[in-house]
Amino acid sequence: MTENVELVNKYGEPLRYDRNFQGPRQRDRSCTDVPCLILFLLFLGGWGFIAHYAIQHGDLNQLMVPTDMFNRKCGIDSSVLNKKYLFFFDLDKCIDPLVPITGCDTPQVCVESCPTQNFDWNSMRNTMNFDELKKRLVCKTDADKATIYTKGDIERAISENRCARFYFKSQQFLNRCMFEFSDQLCEFVPKYLLRNRRDSKLLLPGNASVSQEFQEMALMMQTDAQARVAPQVSTQQKEVDEQVGQCKRHQLNAAVIKEKMMQTDTRLAKLVGNLVARFYNGTHDAQRLGEEIVEDLVNSSTVVLLALVVTLIASLFFISLMRWLAAPILWFSIFGVLTGLLVAIYYSFKNYSFWKNTPTVPMHGFNVHEQIKNLLQDSNNWLYLSIFLCVCFVIILLLVIVLRKRIRIAIALTKEGSKAVSTVISTVFFPIFSWALYILAIIFAIGVGLYLGSIGQPSFRMVRRLTANGEVTNEPCVCNGPAINYTVGEACDPKIFQQYCHINQRLDNCIQTTCSFVEINNPTWIRWSMAYNIFGFLWLSFFISAFSDMVLAATFARWYWTFKKRDVPYFTLTHAFCQTALYHLGTLAFGSLILAICRMIRLVLEYIDAKLKKYDNTVTRAILCCMRCFFWLLETFLRFLNQNAYIMCAIHGKNFCSSAKDAFNLLMRNFLRVVTLDKVTDFLFFLSKLLLTAGAGVSTYYFLVNNPAVIQLNHNAVPTTVVVVGAFLITSVFFGVYSMAVDTLFLCFLEDCERNDGTPEKPYFMSKQLMKILGKRNKLPQRQRRSK
Repeated sequence: MTENVELVNKYGEPLRYDRNFQGPRQRDRSCTDVPCLILFLLFLGGWGFIAHYAIQHGDLNQLMVPTDMFNRKCGIDSSVLNKKYLFFFDLDKCIDPLVPITGCDTPQVCVESCPTQNFDWNSMRNTMNFDELKKRLVCKTDADKATIYTKGDIERAISENRCARFYFKSQQFLNRCMFEFSDQLCEFVPKYLLRNRRDSKLLLPGNASVSQEFQEMALMMQTDAQARVAPQVSTQQKEVDEQVGQCKRHQLNAAVIKEKMMQTDTRLAKLVGNLVARFYNGTHDAQRLGEEIVEDLVNSSTVVLLALVVTLIASLFFISLMRWLAAPILWFSIFGVLTGLLVAIYYSFKNYSFWKNTPTVPMHGFNVHEQIKNLLQDSNNWLYLSIFLCVCFVIILLLVIVLRKRIRIAIALTKEGSKAVSTVISTVFFPIFSWALYILAIIFAIGVGLYLGSIGQPSFRMVRRLTANGEVTNEPCVCNGPAINYTVGEACDPKIFQQYCHINQRLDNCIQTTCSFVEINNPTWIRWSMAYNIFGFLWLSFFISAFSDMVLAATFARWYWTFKKRDVPYFTLTHAFCQTALYHLGTLAFGSLILAICRMIRLVLEYIDAKLKKYDNTVTRAILCCMRCFFWLLETFLRFLNQNAYIMCAIHGKNFCSSAKDAFNLLMRNFLRVVTLDKVTDFLFFLSKLLLTAGAGVSTYYFLVNNPAVIQLNHNAVPTTVVVVGAFLITSVFFGVYSMAVDTLFLCFLEDCERNDGTPEKPYFMSKQLMKILGKRNKLPQRQRRSK
C-alpha cells in the first residue's frame, strides 16, 4: 500500500480505519489554536490603535509639499518661506500619468499665490503698459524679474524661458496651481474643444500647441465681455448668465477630460516611442512606431476585450469538459506540445539551411535591433536552437513513456478534480473575495505607512546650490546673531536663517545658499510602528491566502468523502466558509504567522544587503547570499507544508501542529507518489494553460489577418500580445482553483488508500477509474453497488 517499508518505519504507521470518521462532515469539531487567534486579534487591535494614532497626529501635507525646479520645498525652505504654492510654466506637460515616475518637463517655481488673472505676452505686449506687464510676469527667480527694465527685457527673458510666456487664471490644489476657467471664456472655448476626432488638434488652455489666435481671441473676448456686460446686466440676467456659465463649465469639463484622454494617448505614444528607440535605429521612426502601437491598442480594445471574455468562457468549458474527456484533452495537450516542438525543430533547421547557403554581411550598428538581426542571420544560432529543441523533445517523450502509468493516475485525479469543480462551480469565482480583501489590506497598510511617515519634526540643513555644470556656488553668505554658528552641511532653522543670514552689508538675503528641508525625523517608536505595519501587512496577507485555501480544501474534501456524489449539498462552499470562520481561524493565524516571520526575515536580509553594498565586502555578501537563499527555500517549503496542513485541518479538524505532522507523514509515506503524481499533474495543468493561451493568441491573430474590413491595424501583433498576456492570467487564476482541488483530492486519495480496503465495512471513496488503475475494487452488496 505504501511506497517503501523504510519510509513507513520512519514516518509512522498507515492510518487505521475509524468508523466515526466522516471527513469535513463531522459535527464534533472544536475551535483550534485559540491562543494564536487571540494573539492575532490583539495584534490587529494594536495595528488599529497605531492607525488611529497615525491618522490623528500625522499630516499628509508634510509629504505632499511641492518642490520647485531648484529642489526647494515651497513654504518650508528658507528662500521660499512665504511662497507655498507651485506654479508650472506649461501645465499641459504635467497632465501625464507618468509624471510621478518621469517628472514634469517644464519650469516650476514657488509663488506666493496662484495667478488670479490671465496673461499672454503675444496679445498683451501692445495693449498694456510696462508696469502692468512686469507685475503679471512669473519668472524662475526674483533676480530674473529684478533685471527687467523694458519690454525688450521681457521679450528676452521669455525667449530664454526665464519667464512664462502665458498662463491662465488658476486655483490651488494640494498647493499646486491648476486650471480655472471663467464663465466668459467658457462661452467661446467649447466650440474648439468639443471634437471627437483623434487626428484633430483640440485647443486647450495650457496646451503647448495652443494657437496665438485662440489665446488673443479668448482673452480679448473675456476682457471685452467683462467691460461691456458687467455694468448693464440685471439681477435676473445675472442668474440666467450664471446658469449658462455653469452649463458651459460642465461642457468644458467634459471636453477637457476627452482632450486629456487623447493627450494621454499621445504621451503614451511618446513613451512607447522612447522605449522602441532603445531597440530601433532612428528616433523619428521609433516615435512613429510608438504612435502606431498606441493607436492599435485603442482601436482594437473591443476585439481584445471580446477575446478575453471568450478565453474566460473557454477556460470554464475546458475544465468542465475534463469531467468526461480528461484523458483525450490531457493527452492532446502533451502531444500538442510535442507537435509544436517538432514544428519548431523543422523551422529551425529550415532557417539553418537557408542562412548557411545565403552569404550575408553582419550589421555594424550597436543598437539592439541590429544585434538581433545579426543573431537571426547567423546559421550557427539556428543550429544550436535546433539541437536544444531536439533535446527537449527527446526528454519530454521519454518522460511520457516512462511515466505513462503515473500519468494515467494523474488523469484520473484530474477527472476527479473536474467533477468536483463542476459540481461546486462557485469555487472558480471564490478567489474574487480573496482579491478584494487583499486589495483592502494593501490600501490600509499603505495609508497607515504614509501617515506614520508624516509624524515627526522636519530637519533642515544649510546647503549651497549647484550650477548648471554641477559645480558648487561660492556665495559669501554670512550668518549673525542666533545663526552665527550655522555652517554649510550642518543643521539650521529656516526662519532664523532667513532673518540673520545675508550676503552683504545691505542685508540682502542669501540666494545661492539656503536652509533646505532634508527629511522628517521620526521618533524611535514611530519607526518601530512602521515595522509593525509592515509585519501586520505580511501576516494579514498570508492569513487571507490561507483562509481561501482552507475554504476550498474543505469544499473539495467534502465532495470526496461523500460516498454518493449526488448527495453533495448545494451550499457546500458556504458550509466550508462558515466552518473555517467558526472553528479554524486560529490555525490559519498560526500558519500565516510562521510565513510572515520567515518573509520578514527575508526583508531584513534584503535591507542589510542594500546597506552593505557600498562597502563591497565579498565575504559578508557571500554570507548574506547564502542566508537569503536558505530562507527562500525555507519559505517555499513552509508554504507547501502549510497548504497540506490546511487540507488536513479541513478534513479532520485538528490544530495546526497535528495537521502539519499528519500531512507531512502521509506525504513522506507516499513520497514517490507525491513526486510523480503531484508534479505530473502540475505539469499537465501548465500544458493546458499553455494550450489555451496559445489558442487565444492564434485565434486573435487569425481573425485580425483575415478580417481587414472589420478592423484595420498597423501591427496585428500588438493586440495579439495583449490577448496572450491576459489569457495566461485568466487561465492561471482558474487553474489555480483547479490545482487546489487536485491537491486536496490527492491527499484524500492517499488517506483513502490507507484507511480503507474495499470491504463493505471499509469501502473506498475513490472513483472506479482510480480503483481500476490501482487494481482495487469495492466488495459491496449487490443492492448498494447498484445504488451508488
